[in-house]
Amino acid sequence: MIKDTKEIDAILIALNKSIDAHYKWLVKMFRCAVSSDVTQPDIMADNSHFICQFGQWLNSQSLHNEDDCSYVNKINAAHEKMHLLGKELLLAIVDNRSHLWQFDSFQDALLAFTSAVMDYKIYLLSIRSNIDVLTGLPGRRMLDESFDQQLLDAEPLNLYILLLDIDRFKHVNDTYGHLVGDVVLRALASNLLAWTRYDEVAYRYGGEEFIIIIRTKTDEQASLAGLRLCQLIGQKKIPYADGEIGITVTAGITRVQHEETLDTALGRADRAMYQGKQTGRNRCMFMDEREQISLVDSNDGISYPLSA
Repeated sequence: MIKDTKEIDAILIALNKSIDAHYKWLVKMFRCAVSSDVTQPDIMADNSHFICQFGQWLNSQSLHNEDDCSYVNKINAAHEKMHLLGKELLLAIVDNRSHLWQFDSFQDALLAFTSAVMDYKIYLLSIRSNIDVLTGLPGRRMLDESFDQQLLDAEPLNLYILLLDIDRFKHVNDTYGHLVGDVVLRALASNLLAWTRYDEVAYRYGGEEFIIIIRTKTDEQASLAGLRLCQLIGQKKIPYADGEIGITVTAGITRVQHEETLDTALGRADRAMYQGKQTGRNRCMFMDEREQISLVDSNDGISYPLSA
């Protein structure tokens, strides 16, 4: 759901080009006014906002969330109005019936369009600044800032926090060096992006810790999701210059309660994960709101009390 840096950069470049393209479009309007040319389709056609270069790009965008839709819809509306008023002004000039208010209206439409584009660029740059440089995943700050809204948006489903920690990562750094350690972190992040499903979002929370936010109906479904990711990680070898490295993770998962803070819910997930470290690593632990910890069974996906 969240864009990566390459996609954000591509959109930012396209938005910059949209402004450049409409400077050229505006100059073209001047030429048409001077020559009384009313045949240019990107100015005079009823669907000129669709057929211009930026309109074609705009209509090709796949939107990720409500925020994207809001920004792009504002750009689209401003873009359409700018083309409409530009057409009306050109016809008025050619027919020698233009008025000052028409120029003012067109000017306001131009400014509204550039303002809508700038708002979207600022939004995208804000997302980009919160993406972890090493892994390309959204970072801790993005989760901190979006968590309360994610909890509200999850309804009627439940929201779960899955905290993953690479087992014995210090050994990887000490044995192979920190550059290889970085390779492992980047590879795990890439794999998480590939393995997470529609209602699962991965974050790098710091060091060798990753968080997956999961939206689903039941504790069992969330536990199965956590178990699936842990098993995939354990089965996947990570290539590096001199060979391959196998890693495992220990995970803690918990359901976020109504109006609960990120720190409170994350604390439970962390305690569940810590218990998994203490009892053997390479496992997924579930902690409920009563602080009861269960081990997610690797055979049938059902959690059972740790003392069982």
